[in-house]
Order: sequence, then structure tokens, then C-alpha cells
Amino acid sequence: MDLKAGWDGTWQEFLQVDKTVFINELISFHSSLDWTLELEPAQRFAWETEYDLMKSMLGHVVRESNTNPETCWVAFEQELIGEGGKRAADVNLVLPTGDLFVVEFKHKTEASEHEILRANSDLQTMLRYHSESIGLVGHGYLVLTKPGAKEFKHSGVVCEIADKGQAPLLTNQLITSLRQTGSYDVLRWSKGEFYRQPSILHGTAQVFFDTKIPTLKTSASENIEEARDALLKLYQHAKAKLKRYVVVVHGRPGAGKTLLGISTVASVARNDSVKQSEPIFLSGNAPLVQVLQHTLDFYGKRKGKDVLGRAIDGRVMIEDLHIFKKHIKSSFGSRKETFVVFDEAQRAWDKASPRDSQSPSELMLFCNWLSSQSFGVLVLLVGDGQAIHRNEMQLEQMLADLDNSVRAQNGNIVAIMPSLHAKNMRLIKPIKRDVFNLKTPIRQSYTEHLDKWIEAVLSNNSALARDVALSIESDYPLRVTQSKSLAERYSVELQNTLHEGNRKPDAFRSGWLMSSHGGQFIEEVQKDKFKPGKRIGPWYVEPPSSDNSCCRFDAACTEFSCQGLELSLALFNWGSDLLFRDGQLVLAEDNRHRRQYDHYTEGSYRVLLSRGRSGLVIKCDDSETFEYLKNCGMRVV
Repeated sequence: MDLKAGWDGTWQEFLQVDKTVFINELISFHSSLDWTLELEPAQRFAWETEYDLMKSMLGHVVRESNTNPETCWVAFEQELIGEGGKRAADVNLVLPTGDLFVVEFKHKTEASEHEILRANSDLQTMLRYHSESIGLVGHGYLVLTKPGAKEFKHSGVVCEIADKGQAPLLTNQLITSLRQTGSYDVLRWSKGEFYRQPSILHGTAQVFFDTKIPTLKTSASENIEEARDALLKLYQHAKAKLKRYVVVVHGRPGAGKTLLGISTVASVARNDSVKQSEPIFLSGNAPLVQVLQHTLDFYGKRKGKDVLGRAIDGRVMIEDLHIFKKHIKSSFGSRKETFVVFDEAQRAWDKASPRDSQSPSELMLFCNWLSSQSFGVLVLLVGDGQAIHRNEMQLEQMLADLDNSVRAQNGNIVAIMPSLHAKNMRLIKPIKRDVFNLKTPIRQSYTEHLDKWIEAVLSNNSALARDVALSIESDYPLRVTQSKSLAERYSVELQNTLHEGNRKPDAFRSGWLMSSHGGQFIEEVQKDKFKPGKRIGPWYVEPPSSDNSCCRFDAACTEFSCQGLELSLALFNWGSDLLFRDGQLVLAEDNRHRRQYDHYTEGSYRVLLSRGRSGLVIKCDDSETFEYLKNCGMRVV
């Protein structure tokens, strides 16, 4: 990712640069960016303050530590990729000891919660997504430069109060760090790149229109790349040898299964002619399909691009599973796709036609169809733990059904899967390929902790939930309120702070979620495209300026229209279907709030609580449940 800094160089170069030249370079840089607002006088004053303070401080640090200033690096207004768009970090300092200091300046007497969160977020963004910052020792500072500033406490950010143009805490830490030995080449840092996973929506747009898979420099992203390469090679082998394969790809929530599936479909389409390969991504999650289709339509029009010299039609390569199923039930010859990705295949139905007692399962139907083709690859993306629909199989049931379905083809289909599933096959002997086990989440480093918090909340373990909430507080705010307007104001203030000065933070999304059986709240986003109301595709995809956007806060998605999708910040209206009574969460006694099976309620809340990429705000009207959520570590808005 081509990102720049307003001014960067060695400390020696900074100590020699003229103030007017320095300020003019920052002004020119600011004008060159396509995402910044018009420069305000306050910003120029801030740069002048930073220049004076940093020049005095770095000169003092060099003398006291006896450091060669050519071995240290400083970058002002370093572009970085935050949640939902670009922003610029005020000052980055890189030392030959392998220390990185990310410093935010505020000409204020008091820092807001959101400003502290941004300072920490900038530091964590560098350490996690900047290729040359990964592995460095990070230090976050927020410097308040106005006289009489008020100190704050934070686990990840040091509060620095400027005193007579000096920053004593930062100065002392720089000197201490530089007295250690080290041989890190700071020039390497200046050449680093950002690799940050976007949302599934913007990832889809990049995959189809920018011809690349978004990825991080982590073991998780390497796993995805390896899995995609393995699928592409398998497809070419199947095509050359006229073979048929069914491949199980396993991954926990957030491991990148959907992104893997979409990017592989795009790669097959790009490498072969579409008519030769007929690749398609299928999902039984109709809302996800609508959103992905709208993503391609919306961004295709904005970017004015195509694939293979033709306009992208999202309905061709991304389709509702039920349409595909309807066609092959009628005739195997009606569909000629040779590379098919079945997303969330663990949700496959035990009967392709639920009302027909003699109906085969969906997996049997798909295997029968694949067996009739001259060649092809069927990819089954599977996870576990979020069943919310009737007729869905659990993962264990699905695997047993797959065992039976492949066996019924009498050798016409070869199964490939990770060893954790291969060992459970009783009727077939699949090929074991652990490259198809996506073990690590690629969303954020604290995803596993968020999952632990959700499980603790749902299992009535407030003590564990509180401990986990505390451990991710600096990265992932968990907030609770009894006011819809306060929740919305929190969201708007967070977006404005994270993207201060950004005139087009189009990727930031925040909106309301609600339980389908939780009782009345606001209008439900319409997942049935034939009914009037807010449309689910535009609700997720279109920017905050659109009347159809989720950021308007006038309609909410239920668990049926948000599974597999994410928001930057999730606002969730806790319903009347799950309330805290007598020391535990209990299901509603009123049948209007009960689901067909009790475990569907827990599965629904597990989905709803995990949709936020960067935070969660719960609105809870019930006083006992509200107190329970506070005891689970949520802070009151």
C-alpha cells in the first residue's frame, strides 16, 4: 500500500531543517492527499508547536544519550490505514534499539476517551499492520500542550503534559531506550508497507477490481494465501485430468473463510475465461449474497472497472445457494460451473427439500451433481457454533453426511480435508491437507478474547467476562447504555475522532442490530428484496452520506441479516428474549420471544455480539440485565 509521510528523515536531517521549509512541506503534503479536509489555521499552529517541541527535545536526547542522530528516524504526519479509512499519525520516532514511539499532540487541557482510544489505535495499527513495525517495541504517548492540562491514566498510552515547551516523560524514555544496545536499521522502517485486512465488503471490491487479495504479514494471512494457491492448483489439475474433488476448508469465525472463497473465485475467473471455468460463490445466507452483489454493483459503478474486459455482474459469480439448488434439483445439466464455493457449508440442510420425506440432503444433492460433471471442484467452507436456522445441521452432522454423500459416488469424487476432520470419516479415506485449516483469526489480534468475553457473558460467568473485558479495553471498547441517542452519539464521536480531518471515511460503518425475537425496537432492515423497506445491500455498503446507509440509525438488522457480515462499531439493542434473573440469563417466558429451539437464542446472541470489528455498544432497557452487563466489564456510556 503506497502510503507517505508529510516530512520524514533522520534526526540529523530534522535538526537541520528550517522551520519555514518544514511547515511548507507539510502544507504541500496535506494538499496532495485526496482524503483530507481543507487545511485550517489550527492545524498549522499544531505543526509549529510540534516542530518547536520536537526540535528542542531531540537535540537534548541526542546530547544526553550520546547517540548518533543519523541512526534515528522521525516521521511527521505518517499516513496509516485505520478502521474505516486513512488517517495520519502526528509523530513517529524509530530508534536503532528497535523501539517505536507513536506520539499524538492535542492543544487541549483534557483528552477525550475517543482521543485516547485513537492514540492507542495508531500505535497498535503500526505494530500490527506496518510490515517494518511488526516486532518492534511500541510506546504510545498523547501530549497535551495547553497550560493547566489534566492528567489521565491508560494502560497503553502515556499521558504527557508539556511543560515550557518540553515533554519530560517522553524525553526520559527516549534517553533510557537509547542507552540500550541495538542495531535496527531505521531506513528499513521508512520503506515499510501496510497490510490491513479490510471488511468483507471492501475486501470483495479489492479482490474483483484491484486484482489482489487483501492480506496481512502474519501467519494467518500466509495460511489464506497458501490455501488459495492450493485450491487454484487443484482446480487446474482437475481440469487437466478430468477429476472431481470436494474440499473441506475449516476456519473459526474471523479466520477469513469467506474472503478466501471470494478471492479464489475471482482468481479462477481472471486466470481462465469465465466461460471455460464458470466459477461461482454460493451462500445460503441470502442477506450476505445481497450485500456482496450490491458491493460489486456499487463499487463497479464508482470505479468504472471490470474483470476480463467486461462489466462485473455480481449475480453471475455470487449467487444465493437456493437458486443454484433449485436448478440442479430440476436438472443436473442446467448448471455448468466447474469451480463452486459453498460458504458456511456446515449450515447445509439435512433435506434439500424439507417437505419431502424422501429428499436427499443438500450435500448429497451437490455430490450427485458434481459426479455428473466432466470435472470440477466443490469447496465447502465450514465453521461451528452459530446455528440459528431451522433445518441446519451442526458441523458434526454435516461431516457425517458428507462422509455418506461422497461414499455414494462410488469413487467418482475424491474428498480432501484437514486432518482434524479426516480422522472422523468412517466410509471414505480422504486426502489430508492441513493447508485447508485456517487456524488463526485475521480480523484483529483480540478476536479470540472477544469470543471468550461473549462465551463468559452467555454462560453467566461475570467474573471471567470482567477480566477479559479489562484485557481488551484499550483496543476494543465495550459499552452499555439505556439510551439510544447516547449510543448513537458515542458512535458518531468515535468516527469523527478516528477520522479527524478525513473528508471521506467511507469504509467506517456503524449501525443498529437487534434480536429477531427481542421485541419492538426500530424498523427492521428488509432482507426480502421483494418487500418494501430499507434494503440490506445499500444498508451495509453505501457510505454514511447515503439515506440508505446503516449510519442513519433508522433501521436495524437481526441475526438473520448480519451473520457473516460486520460493522466497524456495532450498536446492539438487547432484547426481551434473554434476560438476567436470579443470577443467570434465562429465556423469556412469553412465547412471542421464544424460538423453536432454545439453543437458537444463544446462537443468535453469539452472532449479534460479535459483529463489531472495533467495538460494541449495547442498549439495554431491562435494569437487571443492564446491571449484569456492567458486572461483565462493560462501561456505561
